[in-house]
Amino acid sequence: MDPIKNGTTIFRNLAKEFDDKEINDSNLIQNFFERLLQQTNGLVIVDFLDTGNWDSIEKFSFDIENRILTLVWHDYKTEDEEFLEMKELRQTIFPASSYSLSINVKSIIPVYGEKFAIFVMNGFSKTEKEIRNFYKQGTSELEIYDKNFFEKQVVRKINDEWEVISFHCTPIYSLVILPKNIGISSIDSKYILYNYNLNASLDRISKVINALNIMGEHDHDEICEKVNTGRRILESVLKIECCFKEIEVKENYSQMLLGDLVNLLKKGKSDEEILSLNSLARQLNEFSHDSGKPVKLDKAKDVVLLVSEYIKSFQSEMKSKNKYG
Repeated sequence: MDPIKNGTTIFRNLAKEFDDKEINDSNLIQNFFERLLQQTNGLVIVDFLDTGNWDSIEKFSFDIENRILTLVWHDYKTEDEEFLEMKELRQTIFPASSYSLSINVKSIIPVYGEKFAIFVMNGFSKTEKEIRNFYKQGTSELEIYDKNFFEKQVVRKINDEWEVISFHCTPIYSLVILPKNIGISSIDSKYILYNYNLNASLDRISKVINALNIMGEHDHDEICEKVNTGRRILESVLKIECCFKEIEVKENYSQMLLGDLVNLLKKGKSDEEILSLNSLARQLNEFSHDSGKPVKLDKAKDVVLLVSEYIKSFQSEMKSKNKYG
């Protein structure tokens, strides 16, 4: 099939090959990208959370042991630049010899409807030190730059050739692979990704609410454990909100805790919203340490419901800004 004219059909069939289920096994991840490039010749769209995008994937590699996936957009080392003038002209626009993306893959999720399928992807958190250690071998020069909250840009020199690697380093669903003929923009993809992140958070908090509903009043440790899960979910959502509102975050993803995030997000919120968020953080904190106060099941249910309502409110804010929200 033609990967441009029949891209949506190819993607639907590919999703069915993997039973429309989350792809998280290392061998299946390898197999998925082999099948994707085989069936499309790499003629796909890759959109990122910040509306950056690619028009194709030339090739891929997957380090199964470390679960590091590398997608190559352009590798000019493999192109025949017969004349020096050709190379110099190309370098005025693309000065590096290779442009790629890497991610410590957690999962690939098929999202599909009646006539289409797309694949969203997330990874595990990686610090700058971990990224540097992974890429330093064999390099004569290596620099890492903060590109945005979920991505760092690695620039390295190997054998006199420069490589630019966008490393997606947070567990946020930060990229989506789409067929060529799906007919949506990178702006639409941005909102699809944000919405998918929030839906995943709502699924998680729903499980917490259901678990609390079957607990007894005296299951104190279990109650606190579930509320602490709610706290982690809220931290994840606030990190997504920072990314959506383009708030500068200097700390690593894993170092950002609830109080830090609340302080970052105060700008741009009304006094009432700030009071509400501060109150929510305070109530969650009461279950995260030994305060010596009674652990109340009803209070635990109330606070995780507030987390759920916060997520829904943020989701509504996005829906008002884009038809795919």
